[in-house]
Amino acid sequence: MFVALWLESIKMAQDALSAMNGSLEDVVGSFGMVPCIGYLPLGLTKTYMMKRDPLVFENMVKKLRNMFPKGIVTEEEHKIVKPALTRLNYVNKGYYWYNNMSLVIFLFDTYINGVHWAIGHDVPAVLPFGYWLPFDPAQSVPAFMILLNLQVWHAILAIWFSMCGDLLMFTFLTHISLQFDLLAVRIRRLIYVPVDKQLLAEYPLGLYDAEHLNDSKTTEDMRNGSYLKEVKDIIKNHYDLMRLAADVEGIYSFPMLIHFFNSSIIICFCTFCGALVENWNEMRYKCFLFVALFESLLLCWFGHRLIESSQDISQAVYNSGWYKASSKIKSSLLVILIRAQRPLHITTFGYSVISLKTFTTLIKTAWLYFTLLLNLYKKP
Repeated sequence: MFVALWLESIKMAQDALSAMNGSLEDVVGSFGMVPCIGYLPLGLTKTYMMKRDPLVFENMVKKLRNMFPKGIVTEEEHKIVKPALTRLNYVNKGYYWYNNMSLVIFLFDTYINGVHWAIGHDVPAVLPFGYWLPFDPAQSVPAFMILLNLQVWHAILAIWFSMCGDLLMFTFLTHISLQFDLLAVRIRRLIYVPVDKQLLAEYPLGLYDAEHLNDSKTTEDMRNGSYLKEVKDIIKNHYDLMRLAADVEGIYSFPMLIHFFNSSIIICFCTFCGALVENWNEMRYKCFLFVALFESLLLCWFGHRLIESSQDISQAVYNSGWYKASSKIKSSLLVILIRAQRPLHITTFGYSVISLKTFTTLIKTAWLYFTLLLNLYKKP
């Protein structure tokens, strides 16, 4: 993939230099290489970060596995766990198959035409990507077929490397957000508050009161003030989740910077190529465009989900029966509340927070680039 990146970059630089004294129309043909060049460093960066810190990944998997609920869960916890895991399953499968389908659509026509040329049909010999080569591959059928299959393999590696990094990030952020939601449930139901004229049985704390009455051990523990151990465990889990979110930030912050920088350019050039270079019924760069949009939207949504779930901890502390607890418990809950008021997030190497707002900024930036390029192209 390093070789492919250099060969494509040299080829594009050559085309740009040769057209320096001409117009923008002279380099429009090389615009098609921009999305291809963009995915290569993206896949390499994400794979390198995973390869560089394998122990961090193992530690994250181990901690999240230990935190996952074991045994029978309550109905409230079940309503949190099942939709989150179902959504993750659908997103991962859909993302996997959509990327592979787009890869097939992008390479299919060029590969079939290359095979037809190799067996003697009167079709042009065109490779999927523009590599700088010291020879003309169309002069030799074996050399052409080797290069054709090599470029297909490079495309598969670039997409799969990037896709694997994204799927891991989706999975980590889903499970961390899920644990924050479950932790919020534990905090809300932590302190026993008896139902009276001020606390109705229909209120959430009233429902928890009924659960405490059905569990003699819990009721006794709560009434005797011996649930300090539970508070300490909550504080420990909250700290562990903060560390896990920091680990995800440390691994993915730089790849996310590369991703969103590339995505703005890829969206711009794919829109340009889809509108002006391709025919209306061709789907190569239109598929690239939808992949870039879909990928960026998912990353921003999962990042936004982490922000919301980490902030909900402070609201859970406020909604709990803290006013019935001892001063020591109140102090511990206050620590959790203050920590949770600063939401956790993933950034693009410290430049911006990944959220749904980032996606709107990405679209605005890509559209700005596209209109600028379009005006230069139409300028007489």
